[in-house]
Amino acid sequence: MRILLTSRLYPNSAFPERGSFVHNQARFIAKLCNLEVFSPIPFFPSLPGLGRWSALSRVGKMEEIDGLKIRFPRYISIPKRLLFGQAWRMYLRTLKKNMSICPDLIHAHLAYPDGLAAIQLGKETGKPVVISVHGHDIRELPEANPHWRLLIARALCCADAVVVSSEDARERVLKLDVDPRRLYDIPQGVDCSVFVPDVSKPFNKNEWRLLYAGRFDKKKGLAVLIDALKILRSQNRNVTLKLVGASQSGGGSKQFRLQAEQNQVAEWVDFEQALPWSEMPSVMAAADIFVLPSYYDSFGIVLIESMACGIPVVATKCGGPEQLVDNTVGRLAEIGDPESLANAIGEVIDSYGNFDTKIIRKHSLRYDYKSVAQQIFQMYKKILNA
Repeated sequence: MRILLTSRLYPNSAFPERGSFVHNQARFIAKLCNLEVFSPIPFFPSLPGLGRWSALSRVGKMEEIDGLKIRFPRYISIPKRLLFGQAWRMYLRTLKKNMSICPDLIHAHLAYPDGLAAIQLGKETGKPVVISVHGHDIRELPEANPHWRLLIARALCCADAVVVSSEDARERVLKLDVDPRRLYDIPQGVDCSVFVPDVSKPFNKNEWRLLYAGRFDKKKGLAVLIDALKILRSQNRNVTLKLVGASQSGGGSKQFRLQAEQNQVAEWVDFEQALPWSEMPSVMAAADIFVLPSYYDSFGIVLIESMACGIPVVATKCGGPEQLVDNTVGRLAEIGDPESLANAIGEVIDSYGNFDTKIIRKHSLRYDYKSVAQQIFQMYKKILNA
């Protein structure tokens, strides 16, 4: 079975933290079939001093990650989403120019432009197409522009299968008039062989280490989390916070550092750059509580990664987390509410002795990549047999 997997969300030498969940899924699927991976990236001349765009020019045309060879062909993309409605055509041209195999099936991550380009390629080659959606492509893009919404709906409605990772994602896809018979409920995953509890970790009931990992973005609720920290410190709780994820592509820490200073909690907040996925297991295992304060998340991979490390979690009721978090593994808070978030964190601290590392980890095992890859492989076989 020959599969062409394509996604702009993929780690590379310039941005090793980008789209690690797509790569991890791919490396397990590659054990089950012949997989060719394409991650088209915007073309940009080799000019220094232009941040993310300059970094993209340094990415090789082919790079190897975990023994898997990834092609990074270039396509024309205008900054600030100018002419974004035509981006799929450039993406398609790049795919056709660089294909080295004629696949049996095409799998695209993200509905647009990746998914729509894959649909057209499937029509031209007579091959079925699977599209996995990941949140912003079925929420932010459709809400931002009616024309983009039409393009996304067109891609998903023409796909042979659409993979959704949560009930929230399923409902959003159905609102785009996709046939429910084409939906496959397959969660995102965690590598439980590398995300493991740190049995040697010292425990101090008088000091609590909170961790957040992800983009430094207001939509991720970082401002709410820093306000919640202020509340917790005012309650005489000895709580520190590590924030991991600042980057040129995903957002810097300046505004949140300023907020921490204004809240007079800066000495208890540690800001760190985005780290390669391979470094995250040890970072997560070292924390006492993981916090995901998002305004929206279609799933929440970092939650199950933390659970695999046996760490209790606190998340907001923002879509995906409701399916992942119950009182045996953590607490849920209201969206955008610092007091609710602080109360949820406080509840976890106060009942910390009732959380069982083994139970928390067991909660994550159902999402192990081996199981997820098998579900995807069985979907491939079903589509091809049909």
